[in-house]
Amino acid sequence: MRLIDHVVRLMVAGILALLLPMIVFHSMWDGGSDITGLSTYEFARVMLTDWALPVVILGILLSMAMIGASYLVRDERIENLLWEQEGGE
Repeated sequence: MRLIDHVVRLMVAGILALLLPMIVFHSMWDGGSDITGLSTYEFARVMLTDWALPVVILGILLSMAMIGASYLVRDERIENLLWEQEGGE
């Protein structure tokens, strides 16, 4: 179980190491870029072309977090399982 924890931590750190430079060094942060007239269509086009990989990776991370949270909330103690099987008696 400890090995899995370390592998997951390394994977999250690796994903962050990939995403942060992509976001920080993107061309939209240049001072000369003009994004004042950004329409909804242009925003959608940019999100689906230039930012497609970071959005997909963020979606995967968020789904992993939700699955992990649901796993942690689950209660599997023997007393509770026996109590549920006996009908609460």
